[in-house]
Amino acid sequence: MKRDSQSPLATPAIDEIWRRAAATIGFTVARTQDAYATSDGRGGIAIGATNTLDGDDALAQLVFHELCHAITEGEASLGQPDWGLDNVPEHVAREHACLRVQARVSDRFGLRAVMAPTTPYREYYAALPADPLHGAAGDGDAVARAIAACARFDASAWRAPIEQALSETAAVIGNAEGDAGAAHPLGFALGPAAETCGTCAWAYDGGRGVAVTRCRQSAPANGEGARTARSHPACAHWEPIVDCRTCGACCREAYHSVTVSVRDPVIWQEPDLIVRHGPRFEIRREGSRCAALNVVAGRSYTCAIYENRPRPCREFAAAWRHCLDARRRVGLSPTPAERATSPRAP
Repeated sequence: MKRDSQSPLATPAIDEIWRRAAATIGFTVARTQDAYATSDGRGGIAIGATNTLDGDDALAQLVFHELCHAITEGEASLGQPDWGLDNVPEHVAREHACLRVQARVSDRFGLRAVMAPTTPYREYYAALPADPLHGAAGDGDAVARAIAACARFDASAWRAPIEQALSETAAVIGNAEGDAGAAHPLGFALGPAAETCGTCAWAYDGGRGVAVTRCRQSAPANGEGARTARSHPACAHWEPIVDCRTCGACCREAYHSVTVSVRDPVIWQEPDLIVRHGPRFEIRREGSRCAALNVVAGRSYTCAIYENRPRPCREFAAAWRHCLDARRRVGLSPTPAERATSPRAP
């Protein structure tokens, strides 16, 4: 029985986004009456015509699924029809691996649910854990394949156009839903209407290969943040550019000590602030803060030895990973747990 519920992805604008993404990678997308979704091994992807699909199917999710198959199967699959796959029991683990890749990549943009497959594999996809690169015993082959595929994807030239398409798709869906259902392309609730990612402290340019704009608030404990754009509307975790003089987190209780090298000039420039612990030297603490920190009315913070500050302090960059960690530790920025409770795109 065909399902009639309409996919939010089934719009001409989103169709064009995914045609363009496929073309950037090197594929052409055509519609067909003869198949659900297939590839010809010569750079062509054919997606079922609208009248052949269920209402909750859309060109975008089917193209994305085919690209995830190519990512999962690797470069050798590009010259094989249907990426070398058949509907046989021996290939089930490879299908499962593709679905894990699909969930992991789309989840960065709050699109995991709408990018779900509508095939019999839907139940498997829906049951994937929060981290789709982890799995129960018995699914180890799929997990291993997915981990390897994601590593290849992260370092590939395909990553930028696919993440750009996901970001644009999330923006179109958010705009179509209006203010009540709108979400940032990364899945967070929207923030201050007058601000954008470009004015947020946690936007930065980085990643493997050509640097692109990313969100430090969305980054895992280790690794790069999800791709965004400086023109995107601000999310609920937007913060103004960090002013060290009104923060002071790194010099307060966020860290318990500043260890300095025996060769650091601060040892002889500021001897009253140096404490020795055997072979180690540290900046003296006053309670939970650095002894060199001047605090005015609990709102303004300056360093009494700024010109002579030790090397670890000189290398500490505002608005980078350790800065965000420090602010979280003193309650100035949301922790990952608090971030996870933020409303996300449906």
